[in-house]
Amino acid sequence: MMNYMVVDDNHIQVANGIFGDVTSFQTYPSGELESLKLEGKNMVVTHAGELVPAFTETPRRKNAPSVEFYKNGMIKAVMVEEQSEVMTPIGDIPAEKITFYPTGEVHRVFITDGKISGFWTEEEEKAYNIPLTFEFDFAAFTAYLSAVNFYENGAIKSITLYPGGKVLISTPVGEMETVIGFSLYESGELESVEPAAPVLVETPIGRLSVHDANAYGVHADSNSVKFNTEGKLLSVKTEENKIIAQSDQEYEIWKPAWKPHPLYDDELIAEAMQISFDWERNTVTFLSEQEATYPIHGTRFVVGKADTGQTGCTPANCASCSLCGSRNSTMK
Repeated sequence: MMNYMVVDDNHIQVANGIFGDVTSFQTYPSGELESLKLEGKNMVVTHAGELVPAFTETPRRKNAPSVEFYKNGMIKAVMVEEQSEVMTPIGDIPAEKITFYPTGEVHRVFITDGKISGFWTEEEEKAYNIPLTFEFDFAAFTAYLSAVNFYENGAIKSITLYPGGKVLISTPVGEMETVIGFSLYESGELESVEPAAPVLVETPIGRLSVHDANAYGVHADSNSVKFNTEGKLLSVKTEENKIIAQSDQEYEIWKPAWKPHPLYDDELIAEAMQISFDWERNTVTFLSEQEATYPIHGTRFVVGKADTGQTGCTPANCASCSLCGSRNSTMK
């Protein structure tokens, strides 16, 4: 169903008004207006307040649409002309781009939205940012942010730090520093956090080194260490450990997969292995190149280094281990 009408060469009418000085627009394959670019001043009324979409091209700003739309005609995102104080569920926040839910509520607020390149560095972009202060049960800090993500009801969903920032988080498994950020449940409990560096975490199958180096450069909506609302560990990611799961005279070895480096064809990088815990079923699930679930009780887990050829055997556990004479060995 059409959600717009072309009035003339540079005017487009939508449900809430008319955009002028339109230089170009894009539509969805089904025909609805998806986005448009402007070269003159317009104003849109949103849950974040009255916004002036970007209409001036500068070397710093991204070559992106001024306004984006959902198929239902509601505004999906606005890149504003100048950084402005916008209304959010936690008060006014300076922003250069705001995204919205299909029902109009503020979804994500980007403090800055410059184009990082060889001609414009993160440090230069940081000059357009300002530190913000937050207080949670698990952390209190003042830091530069890249974005704040909200649930539809207005609760904070995640906070993504600006590159170079660092925040100390008190988690149910100990304190962790993060340089990416963390996510929360709608009720305010810590949901997940991305450690700044490998950190040892006690899990139901042993102590694991937790980290995902490939998480850098993304948002903090979902992270390596996840908890439920009660603070129990739900999942972790590891690049440094392999785990031997042994039961009934058989064993399988789980370890991170290796994949080509995105920039260097002759190099490989480790892809973090995800390990999830189901507290109701009392099981653990490994996800690497394959996926499998084991009962925690009745299965022996031996944790070792992923980058060594050692199985994790020691004289102390030799008598109770059957790895050497096992019938099967499946490498994941």
